[in-house]
Amino acid sequence: MEKLTFKDIRQLVSILKPLQPLMLLTITLGSLGYLAITAISFAGGMGVLQIAGVREYGSLTTLIFVILAAGVLRAVFRLSEQYCTHYIAFRLLAIIREKVFKRLRLLTENQLKEIRKGELMNIVTKDVELLEVFYAHTIAPVFIWVTTMIIYGTVLYSLHPLFALIGVVSYWMIGYLIPFAVYRFGQKTAESYRMKYGMLSSFLMDSLKGIKEIIIFGKKDCTLDSIDTYSDELNHTTKNLKRHEGLLKALSDMMIYITVFAQLFLSAYLIMGNKADIGTVLLGLLVLFSSFGPSLALSQLSASLVHTSASAKRVLRLLNQQPDIIYSGSKELTKVESIRFDNVKFGYENGRELYSNVNLTFHKGEITAIMGENGTGKTTLISLLLQNLIPLEGSVLLNEHPAVNYTHESLRENIGVVTASTAVFTDTLRNNLTLYQNGYTDEQLKQACFKAGLSEYVESLPEGLDTFMEEYAGNMSSGQLQRLALARVFLKDSTILILDEPTSNLDALNEKSVLGSIRRQAADKIVILISHNQDVLELADKVYKIENETIHIA
Repeated sequence: MEKLTFKDIRQLVSILKPLQPLMLLTITLGSLGYLAITAISFAGGMGVLQIAGVREYGSLTTLIFVILAAGVLRAVFRLSEQYCTHYIAFRLLAIIREKVFKRLRLLTENQLKEIRKGELMNIVTKDVELLEVFYAHTIAPVFIWVTTMIIYGTVLYSLHPLFALIGVVSYWMIGYLIPFAVYRFGQKTAESYRMKYGMLSSFLMDSLKGIKEIIIFGKKDCTLDSIDTYSDELNHTTKNLKRHEGLLKALSDMMIYITVFAQLFLSAYLIMGNKADIGTVLLGLLVLFSSFGPSLALSQLSASLVHTSASAKRVLRLLNQQPDIIYSGSKELTKVESIRFDNVKFGYENGRELYSNVNLTFHKGEITAIMGENGTGKTTLISLLLQNLIPLEGSVLLNEHPAVNYTHESLRENIGVVTASTAVFTDTLRNNLTLYQNGYTDEQLKQACFKAGLSEYVESLPEGLDTFMEEYAGNMSSGQLQRLALARVFLKDSTILILDEPTSNLDALNEKSVLGSIRRQAADKIVILISHNQDVLELADKVYKIENETIHIA
């Protein structure tokens, strides 16, 4: 099992750099807050000793004022510290989420497919949120603990060196050694908890997505049994984590009791041996009893850090994942007049060669179809064009320039794709068409829907384009989903249209209408069709066939 290393912690802390001044203020406020508590006890003890006639410390009025002022300042310092701490934490969570989404955009399609959806959802939600414990309740408490330990140790040393020894040892035991031991003991359980939680989330998401099939095939009981199994495993792991939390609490409390008794025995020994007076001993006890706050605050983090370390490791693993392809092109692609595959060879890491010596041309104003058996590499060919894959040999040329010379953003902007599956967001139909890009008019949206044969569906909706789509496109048929995908590419109006089985879910009437729209769109575009449908193939000006690891004109 991977552990959170010093390098990982340094990377997490480096994200804090823009907010360092605010973190310094938080540490100062936190330290002053704890010292204010000790000031109340210390000044109170001095007052008691003065009233008892043991020792004079000046005016009682001054001591009472110090106690009241320390109480008010404690509240102010605590409130201000908490405000600064949580402001820092939530600002950093926003920064981390932005970094996560930026990294996801750099990863290739194949890399994203390797990450389970439920696991990815946990990373961007629960894992990132758990980092709030690290930023809000770990960094500042650690520095507050060190700062106050030095101050308390100095004060105790001024009263008696042995007081300082007992205090510093107890601070180290409660704030570091005990939590560290419990953390190491529970780290494996925390990783298991996160893995089981991710598996349960993935299973639930898949079950909700396929609930119709589960009901049709009568698999409700099997699905519920699987959910129960995942839940039981998760509950068992949760119980183990709670045991670790109980162990930490017990050991910390035990250490406090040991420290208190040690201080009491030492105080009695010093008084009986005339090595310290009762005033010094009482003040030493009051300082020690009021100084455990920073150590206990740090100790209680161990239980949370067991979860946080596993979450942090997963977030950092994603942030540090290097994309398979580095897009280094700098030229902007405006319009595409031609596409050419020049002696392209492609194969997989397992040694399987898909095809070689591929020479294809696609021209503006021309519809080109690609056909072939399943598994022959039709979709791979498109991935090479999209730069999701890099050929082993040869190159893909756009306007007779290597595609790698262009920026990935401008390349994608010039390509509209309809794939075998269509993602629908739980939002309005308008936003599902525009994919959240502003600037489209209602007329443009209606024209795109008309070209895709989606107008009748839009008109049937209670609020038209502003109707909310149900989760997992529950209020759309497979044919309507396909027409939605077509409407998106017609709206985008890219210079390259790639349509993978664009009419497979359409009836004859809608298919004829959509094919007519595709023909009209081809006047100033490069249209690439992937299909087995003879009607679709007849629309093409040129047809390439993939067979026997080669591609030739059919």
